[in-house]
Amino acid sequence: MTALLEQHDAFIKFPPLNSDDAARAHHYVQSKSCPEWQNGILAVDGSFFNLHQKPGHYGESFYSRKSQYSLNCQAVIMPHNLIIADYSIGHTGSAHDA
Repeated sequence: MTALLEQHDAFIKFPPLNSDDAARAHHYVQSKSCPEWQNGILAVDGSFFNLHQKPGHYGESFYSRKSQYSLNCQAVIMPHNLIIADYSIGHTGSAHDA
């Protein structure tokens, strides 16, 4: 996790809204989604990373609804090319993933 966080600013960049990438993402979303989401250019999803054992500090807060000790990760992507625009990692497994 530390390695990912150290490289965040070097590789993860949010696209400017007036960029060609944002225009392509907007076109993709308009063609593939419901009318309520057609003004968007990003997709977001969360997932759990299971831990080998219960952490020593605040261990119970890492216990997820899936009955595992885990960390939560949330990724924001550009749906037309799957490039990661941002992410969040490290919230305890008991935090909701939506």
